[in-house]
Amino acid sequence: MFYPIIVFFSVFLLGSCASVQQAASPPSGPGDSQVAPGNKSPYIVFGKSYEVMQDSFGYLEIGIASWYGQKFHGRLTANGETYNMYRLSAAHKTLPLPTTVRVTNLDNGRKTILRVNDRGPFHADRVIDLSYKAALELGFADKGTAPVVVEAIDDKNYPGLDKATIGPALTDEGSIQAEGSLQAEGSSYFLQAGAFSRVEGAESLLHQVRDLLADFGGGIQVRILQSEMHAGILHKVWIGPIETELEEEKLSMLLTQAVANKPIKVVIN
Repeated sequence: MFYPIIVFFSVFLLGSCASVQQAASPPSGPGDSQVAPGNKSPYIVFGKSYEVMQDSFGYLEIGIASWYGQKFHGRLTANGETYNMYRLSAAHKTLPLPTTVRVTNLDNGRKTILRVNDRGPFHADRVIDLSYKAALELGFADKGTAPVVVEAIDDKNYPGLDKATIGPALTDEGSIQAEGSLQAEGSSYFLQAGAFSRVEGAESLLHQVRDLLADFGGGIQVRILQSEMHAGILHKVWIGPIETELEEEKLSMLLTQAVANKPIKVVIN
């Protein structure tokens, strides 16, 4: 008697980023007609509640990107568009939909610019889920994940953005070519303090760096990013974003003296 219900529930759990989000959205109520599709807040997925950001101003984060493809091709995204794995798009848990972001692969420096139009990925260690085409442009379509920087570059962050130049490229048809018109007023600085084949080594350094930063003044994020290599997983300890080049230089000297290893500087423009 209960078998069909069990089957339906199993199929639901295997649904896409978009279908999970739509099913988890709260029911419509008074005033909900003013909320854009996919931006109802809070929403719940797998028992966890997510608050959608009021806006994307100043959003910049480093973390792990994944990608989704054929399984979700043709399904509706959280804001009602049709997901096409061969076009540029992305899913994010809390950015307003749509938001334009620039994603940089920290393994190879490759970048792409796209619109976030879906919800996900609902994994604690991932910050963004990219379309197959985006993963191709960033050079990790043959892998499951890559360490990335995600930066919002919409009107609130780039009020002087040349819409006449980039407008057509922000459609589903492709990427933005005029990268020169999207340069930030400043650069973002990061430090890679170390890289390890075993996660235990990365975790040990992570704790050392956090203790060091407590004396430095705190407020700077430290995390472990994973890079998929042919020989296995490489666990990297990343620090940042760091506000100024002078602050980066001071921190680099401090790290070199404290852990006897000169960190690698990475600049994201």
